[in-house]
Amino acid sequence: MKFRGGCDIALEGRPTGEVEVLPEPEVLHLPLRSCRFTFSEVSVEEGEQVQPGRVLAKDPSNYSVPLLAPRAGTVRLEEAENHVTLKQVSKVAEEPYHPDEDLPHIPKALGSAGMKRYRLLMLGAWQFLYDAHTGELPDPFGIPRAVLVSTLNLDPFVARGDVQLSKRLSSFTRGLEHIQSLLEYQPIYLVVPDIRSELALQVREMVRGYAWVKMVQVPLSYPCDNFTILART
Repeated sequence: MKFRGGCDIALEGRPTGEVEVLPEPEVLHLPLRSCRFTFSEVSVEEGEQVQPGRVLAKDPSNYSVPLLAPRAGTVRLEEAENHVTLKQVSKVAEEPYHPDEDLPHIPKALGSAGMKRYRLLMLGAWQFLYDAHTGELPDPFGIPRAVLVSTLNLDPFVARGDVQLSKRLSSFTRGLEHIQSLLEYQPIYLVVPDIRSELALQVREMVRGYAWVKMVQVPLSYPCDNFTILART
């Protein structure tokens, strides 16, 4: 598979070699609207104490994808317009909220893979997936034709994929196996840069052991990391 076109953008400056750890905030303002979601169904009450993972609101137009509490705190609904505010945010480790008791009944007719997809929706992980053609949230009840997993991100000043993967290759492999468990017999297309490096060779060797993963090599030129371009190609 070959790409034509694209451009290389020269940027000045380099990121620092150290990561600065910011202090814990005392207040969190969680927006009820984003470029993708409108969490119009608020599930908590003023003054309620919540644990991390608690459903704060849902988007009824997007399969009821939830907005989850990232930390423990006290709910304030009038603190900021179109936000759920958490005050007195806990700065210590808390007992995570366990959502199993709040999960609705999942029909067995969805099958094993479908039940897992629906569970990911209820647990807040489904919102990180995109329909490659439209950019919208995929239907958790539908059956995808394929899954694209890209190791490219050409946005300015984002850490290179090899930097992020170099010490996490085994976790990345487990992630691919988990994604495969969400599918029936559909393939996974793993997008990697068309480069020669030790890590790239390790990834290629890893892929050879998975019949359900098909590797796609693309040049490191903007916007070859765009999912719509990848899907149509």
